[in-house]
Amino acid sequence: MKLTPFTSAEEFAIYCSKSLKEAPKRRRSAFKYFSLNTLSLIDGVLYPQSRMVVLREVFEHFNFQIYTDSRTEKVTSLQSYKEASALFYDPKKMIQIRLEGILEKVEDSQNYFESLSEPQKRDYRTKMAPGSQADSFHTTHESEGGHFQILRFHTQRFDLVQLHSEGHRRVKGSLDLKGAISSLFWVTP
Repeated sequence: MKLTPFTSAEEFAIYCSKSLKEAPKRRRSAFKYFSLNTLSLIDGVLYPQSRMVVLREVFEHFNFQIYTDSRTEKVTSLQSYKEASALFYDPKKMIQIRLEGILEKVEDSQNYFESLSEPQKRDYRTKMAPGSQADSFHTTHESEGGHFQILRFHTQRFDLVQLHSEGHRRVKGSLDLKGAISSLFWVTP
């Protein structure tokens, strides 16, 4: 579905924020799966690490949560580097959302883990940590416990792009400490 090109930076930001907020509830939303990018020190060199993750919950103004295994590289790297970015893209609406901010662990994740279904819990009960070298593709699971972790992304800056035949649109903005939009302006796409 092609959208009319936005003419108001505020309307564009609100549209993107609402679209992201609805994504976890809509099975076919293009924003439900996205690229999360963190930093990690590997052999003394700082590298960006990108992976596809599932958007689980979105709060006001682009702040969101994901679920992960507590033993993943993205979780262990948070001890040194909390900075992260996220990239969302909807190919039908031709909208890109780039977010920059801070990623942090949610302390009461285990309480939420108990509310998951058994098939969902199974994803966080592998005997070996994700990324561990294995002898085969078969995965062994533990029958109890789990390595579940919720990560919360606090957006500090955003960059929104609408590609359109009548002219591309691009808006940048930032959020204050309370999560409200503190600056919003058009930039050249």
